[in-house]
Amino acid sequence: MRFYNPTNNGFYDSALYSDVPAEAVELTDDQYFVLRRGLELGQLVFIDGNGVPQLQENPAARVTAASLCARIEAAADKARHLVAGDPLRAVEYDRAASEAHAFKLAGYPLDAVPRCVAAWAIGGRSAQEAADNIIAEATAYIEVLYRLRETRLHAKEGVRALMAVGDIAAAQLLTDETIQEIHVLITGVGNSRT
Repeated sequence: MRFYNPTNNGFYDSALYSDVPAEAVELTDDQYFVLRRGLELGQLVFIDGNGVPQLQENPAARVTAASLCARIEAAADKARHLVAGDPLRAVEYDRAASEAHAFKLAGYPLDAVPRCVAAWAIGGRSAQEAADNIIAEATAYIEVLYRLRETRLHAKEGVRALMAVGDIAAAQLLTDETIQEIHVLITGVGNSRT
């Protein structure tokens, strides 16, 4: 679960923080991503009369290299979340891939099918088909993570260079194009297809 704390304008994920402040407000994933993106765009968060965090425009906000890079980071964070789901699911996928690789290297012995592979050997799939499918999914997942990292870091460096020479419009365009590219990168991979 995710939370927003109005006292320090901070976000908390209960998977990462065991000590969430009492005044923090629970958020849905959608609320979390909307609020994070709004903050990165320079908007302000306020708590409405119903105790729900809302965004409002910040008249003092201006475009900076940091704010544009934060938008790129937020898009990459959201993409990773859409592909892998929660952090524990990423651990599960890694475990399944490890077991599937070991099973394949051992020659797919039917008397030693790993639990993660056996769990996927359903609906008419053989253990070998399940292992091969897990390996293919893991390969696609890892490739997306590499491409997200490369795209994100390259774009942030480009934004910084453009902002250093005062080309705000080009930096904003690069940011928008990068965010669109990130959305395309994850299409059909992992949980993003559900």
